[in-house]
Amino acid sequence: MKNLILIVLLFVMFMGVVYGAMVATGGENWDMTGKIVGVCTADNNSTDANSILVQGTVISGNQQANVTVRITNDTQLFSKNGNQRNQINFSDLKSGQSVSIQFKGPILQSYPPQASGSLVLVTG
Repeated sequence: MKNLILIVLLFVMFMGVVYGAMVATGGENWDMTGKIVGVCTADNNSTDANSILVQGTVISGNQQANVTVRITNDTQLFSKNGNQRNQINFSDLKSGQSVSIQFKGPILQSYPPQASGSLVLVTG
């Protein structure tokens, strides 16, 4: 009986830790976190997209990297204010801001690596 109670108690504690981690991270899976070190605005006559250069950690593989993130019309841009998110524009992105990013598609193995942003959340 004591063993059963101990197993149930451990299971409940484990589920509490999992739930706490999900709440703390917002339940979202980020592909990269870091700081913006550069902002590049595309020319009006160009087919290039706007982009930001982010220095930080690519979560898969836990690698430190500088990644050029293309910001397209499909990229969702938000700023975190407490527990709320406010939609922002590309012009609101500045060097030095902390960001969390979800990629759309693969990371191109160039120098620096390039990826398209699906969601960019400015966290600070």
